[in-house]
Amino acid sequence: MIAARPDLLVIGGLTIDRFADGSAAPGGSVLHIARAAASRGVRVAILTVAGPEPEAQAALAELRQLVVDVEAGDADATATFSHHDTAQGRRLALERRGGRVAIAGSALLASADAVLVAPVAGEVSAAELTTLVSVPVRAAILQGWLRSLDEGAEVRPLPLADLGSPAIAALSGFDLIVASREDLLAEARDPREQLHSLRRALGPGPALFVTDGTDGLWMDDRTATLHLPVPRRVTTASTVGAGDILAAFLAVGDPAVAIEQRARVAMEVVAGILEERRR
Repeated sequence: MIAARPDLLVIGGLTIDRFADGSAAPGGSVLHIARAAASRGVRVAILTVAGPEPEAQAALAELRQLVVDVEAGDADATATFSHHDTAQGRRLALERRGGRVAIAGSALLASADAVLVAPVAGEVSAAELTTLVSVPVRAAILQGWLRSLDEGAEVRPLPLADLGSPAIAALSGFDLIVASREDLLAEARDPREQLHSLRRALGPGPALFVTDGTDGLWMDDRTATLHLPVPRRVTTASTVGAGDILAAFLAVGDPAVAIEQRARVAMEVVAGILEERRR
């Protein structure tokens, strides 16, 4: 039984992130969002999948302390990435794929007023997105569907066409779609052109957002294309998970408030979290 009705259901996998210094830590959209939401009084439920690795099990234990409910499927392994810093920025390689998140039949769906689908490495099947049709507010982060998933190889961005017809049809009915500039490099390098590509692919339904790091974000609210600068630049702080947090706070924003204002509020939340990390 769910202890309290959540404000947001987040669906996605955990990860293990390995770094050049030999250290490893749990990660993934569900963990980044849970940490941010708990510190700001947002009630979150999590639907995820994890393997037996100590890092993944530690992450599940942390999630259970942070959120109102966790439903976790078992997998042989957790999606594992190696991180390498280069002159061109951070590079990721996929060491091992994880399991699949099972959405159909989850008891969490009945309690959700808003859902954010946030895959990291293709762990959410497009075929299951139709099971979310009854949730009042539906949002998605495209990152995990637009990554190559070849084990032992560097992750590269995939074109929107690789989403496939079932995913595009389902996502076209969502309320909010978020992608980063890096996610969409197979479409174009300019975030405005990326936004136009998203609109062509997904049609007139969702509000669309392309994040661009410290340059803020570009959004298409169905009537116009807008650029929103960051409320303030926060340097020397890790930005890992910033896009996930932005999407989560967009999804729980008051639907009666204009989407541009909800985006500004979400960006303010992200800036505050980055400042906390810097301290």
